[in-house]
Amino acid sequence: MAGTIGAMAVAWFCALVGIAFAAPVDQFGGDDLALSMLWFVVSLGVGAAMWWRMSHPVLVCLATAAVGVVGPLGAVAPLIALPWVIARTDLRRSLWCGGATALALVVTFWRDATVTPQAVFSVALENGIVSYMSPVGYTVLGVLGLAVSVGAGLLRRLVSANADADAARQVAQRADVAAQEARRQATAEARRAADLRAESEALRTELTRQEERDLIAREMHDTVAHQLSLVSLEAASLEVSSEDPGVGDAARSMRSSAHRALEEMRTLIKSLRDGAEEYSGAAPSLADLADLLDGARERGVDVTATVFVTDADAAPPGLTRAVYRVVQESLTNAAKHAPGTRVDVSVRARPGAGMDVVVRNDAAAAGVGVPGGGVGIPGMRERCEALGGSFDAGPTDDGGFRVRAHLPWVAAED
Repeated sequence: MAGTIGAMAVAWFCALVGIAFAAPVDQFGGDDLALSMLWFVVSLGVGAAMWWRMSHPVLVCLATAAVGVVGPLGAVAPLIALPWVIARTDLRRSLWCGGATALALVVTFWRDATVTPQAVFSVALENGIVSYMSPVGYTVLGVLGLAVSVGAGLLRRLVSANADADAARQVAQRADVAAQEARRQATAEARRAADLRAESEALRTELTRQEERDLIAREMHDTVAHQLSLVSLEAASLEVSSEDPGVGDAARSMRSSAHRALEEMRTLIKSLRDGAEEYSGAAPSLADLADLLDGARERGVDVTATVFVTDADAAPPGLTRAVYRVVQESLTNAAKHAPGTRVDVSVRARPGAGMDVVVRNDAAAAGVGVPGGGVGIPGMRERCEALGGSFDAGPTDDGGFRVRAHLPWVAAED
């Protein structure tokens, strides 16, 4: 703002100087006075034109140069406007405006040297002699003024170009930051899409598993549960109709076993249909081992048991279920594959030390036993390894068979 006001003041003052020297006061009168007043008004317009020298530099430069050529207002105004033409327009417009400004300079200096009675560039000496500037001086002064104007325009253009380059770099940096942010968002969206796909795949897998569970539950209900119900009914009928006490006891034991199997089957079917991650039935406790061993003895298995358990009530349900199933499956295998032999059961458990189970039976007589399904031992091994324990089973040196399992039992913190 201060520069614009200064430019307006300088252009107007220099125009007034040109008018004053073109028509001295002692010569005012008639048409000269009217013409001077006209040029005074025009000088105001020249000064005001400096306000638009930045927004419309070509128009201002050419207009003020034209006024300087046809009137005594001088060439200061186009010299002030020319730098903005050079800074903000192309070479062709700069050459046109530079030529117009040079013409205004030539006409101004020519008028000052030849036409004007009292030259601007003159000095009155003490003896009344007036000294005028030589043509060389006018030439040097004109070239210098034009060079300063052109140099200012080139400098302003350079500064503007650097500013534009900085602005372009800033824009490029902002664009790069925006691109990086867009890439980050795209990566995040891709990751989110991958997570959604994984979740969708997991849901589809879970739905498939649930359908398989439902199918298994239906098959178990339609086949195994139905057969167990028939076994229970036939055992109940045999228990009532038989007069032999031994047969009645055996039938009662069969009915009780079938009833327990049916209850566990119903719980298992419910777990499958509900899609539970774990078996939802009540876990047998270590105290239930006594009933399991007594049931085996009632079925005619010669069982000797050694059970030492510390803090049995604090044992985790998963461990007690695994121990119970290992002993149960081992007794079943011994009854199937080595009937009539002695079975030794050892269970030792203590928090921190873990649970150790050993089930051993003597050698079976040749040709005795029934074939099995081959899934009992792998099932026991999977139970133990799922809990972080160890399991091994195999024949002994004397022809018997031994099952050993160790399950970790972490002591509860006080």
